[in-house]
Amino acid sequence: MRTLQHSSFFLIALLGLLSSLLVPLPLQAQQASPAELFFNELQTIHLINLERRQAGLAPLRWNRELTASARAFAQDVIVNQPSGYCDHVDSQGRAPGERMRAAGFVRLGAWAENAVCNYTSPEAAVRAWMRSDAHRQNLLDARLREIGVGYALSESNRGYIVADLAVDAAYAPVVIENEAPFTGSRQVNLYIYDPATVPGMLGLGLAVEMMISNDPNFTEATWQPYAPETPWLLSEGEGWKRVYVKTRDALGRTAVTSDAIYLGENLPLDALTLDGASHFDTGIRLQRIEAGGWPQVQFSLDWVGDDSDPRFSFTPTFATRIEDGDAIGGAAVRLTGAGLVTLWAGDYLASQPGVAYFRLKVSDNATTQTVAKLRVVGPHRELAQRTLRGSDFEIAAAYQEFAVPYAPDADAQTLTFRVDVTGAAEVVVDAVTLFSAPVAATAPLQWLSPERYLRNRGVQARLLREDGAFSPAFDVHPASGTLIAPSAEPVQPPSLSVTPSAVTLQAEESELPTALLVVECANCTSGVWRASTETPWLALAVTEEGLLEIRALVEGLAPGIYQGEILISVSAESGVSPLVVPVTLWVGDIEDLLGQKIYLPAVLR
Repeated sequence: MRTLQHSSFFLIALLGLLSSLLVPLPLQAQQASPAELFFNELQTIHLINLERRQAGLAPLRWNRELTASARAFAQDVIVNQPSGYCDHVDSQGRAPGERMRAAGFVRLGAWAENAVCNYTSPEAAVRAWMRSDAHRQNLLDARLREIGVGYALSESNRGYIVADLAVDAAYAPVVIENEAPFTGSRQVNLYIYDPATVPGMLGLGLAVEMMISNDPNFTEATWQPYAPETPWLLSEGEGWKRVYVKTRDALGRTAVTSDAIYLGENLPLDALTLDGASHFDTGIRLQRIEAGGWPQVQFSLDWVGDDSDPRFSFTPTFATRIEDGDAIGGAAVRLTGAGLVTLWAGDYLASQPGVAYFRLKVSDNATTQTVAKLRVVGPHRELAQRTLRGSDFEIAAAYQEFAVPYAPDADAQTLTFRVDVTGAAEVVVDAVTLFSAPVAATAPLQWLSPERYLRNRGVQARLLREDGAFSPAFDVHPASGTLIAPSAEPVQPPSLSVTPSAVTLQAEESELPTALLVVECANCTSGVWRASTETPWLALAVTEEGLLEIRALVEGLAPGIYQGEILISVSAESGVSPLVVPVTLWVGDIEDLLGQKIYLPAVLR
């Protein structure tokens, strides 16, 4: 960074002198309106991008905060600095980096600033910068991604031009037609940056797919292989056109960005606006919510961690990494015996309350024994725990998510998500996804990112009910200002019931004692419930109508009263336990057995 700053400070005076000598001040400059200066700023950005493209570099994205920084400095010079001033320090003593941060470019990585110490045309300004080694180096720095240009001109024809360039490493823009102010053709070219950042829950991997749309909700858009450059057709009709791009990595994490261009043979100066520039935001604002009856919603910036996360670990003695096409990222960890998997998160995720969704599957979902314990652990204490039985899984060998809410200490620096496997069942652990604490699903709704920073990171939502039911995760598109529940059936915990809840059978000479039970499981896949018994004199069968038939095998049984039970189980996202149906069998004369007349309760036959 020192090199960038030093070279610019040294050469700007020379550049200002050359501009005044080689590029005479246009006679009409004193009549330049604010709108004309605005257009010059956009044209300067476009010309810089043409130079970058010719050098084989990605184009820069026009940025609102950098524009504010460049404009403010240019205006400060002509108002507050003495005549002939040609430097990079404003009247408050601030250097370019300080000014960029003060203007709102809070994620400032590498930066550079060029200036012309006079007023001239965009063509002359860019031509002069490209003839200076240091200034050309700034414009052609491959690290930089965004730019803002400011033109200032006083009534006495004193002018100043500033170009502020910077990079926010977490932001990956899309650029239409190298940021040309307008286009006469609907057919345009897009440059799409890859949003890859750091590995882990807070990062994004290399983009593998993308979808493009003229609609902020990506209506009817389809995924296609990621490519940094692609043609696109704008919507019909003259006016401002915005193009939206969504990319996703191998874990399904997304980034969403957009750019705008004016479609028409000329750009009316009164149509100029800063709305088309990239900018920083702190969260999302939703003016319309259609939650389909769900009372709560929670959000995630695609906080997903799996075995590809450098903070993921497991005990090799009882665990093996496997390839699995159904797993997020195509791989998971299989555990047996006393296996253990841990994944930890830091930064702002460690101190924010939320819900962890553990995604795993089990080989045996008939057993009622404990197969795994899900834990969320802070630096000083265990925050939450959930015990899973095999019967909690709706289907064997199929991934299912289990929610574990947690509330860490406000000063926590780390958070550990842990899966302890016990018992004989084989458990496969895929991933942990984090969501924020639930809020009311009512509009208008403003959700702030935990670190008060949100640019193009994808936003996902889940809808919830008080009973623990939750919907599948789905994308939210902040640019549309709406949240609409997906049409897919929500994931809801089953509601298991058996009628009657207890059965009494009496052995008669004419027929074997039998009874029929109605088993209902609301929100379950048909046929998911299962019945079993360890009582040797009971036989179970399912009728064609789907009823559970109970038959007592009385042959060889001495007169007496026998007690048995039937276990009916079904998986449940919210931890619904199996039901036990007690069965009483009378063999022999009841009056002889009890010495009095007994009237049995009604039994469904």
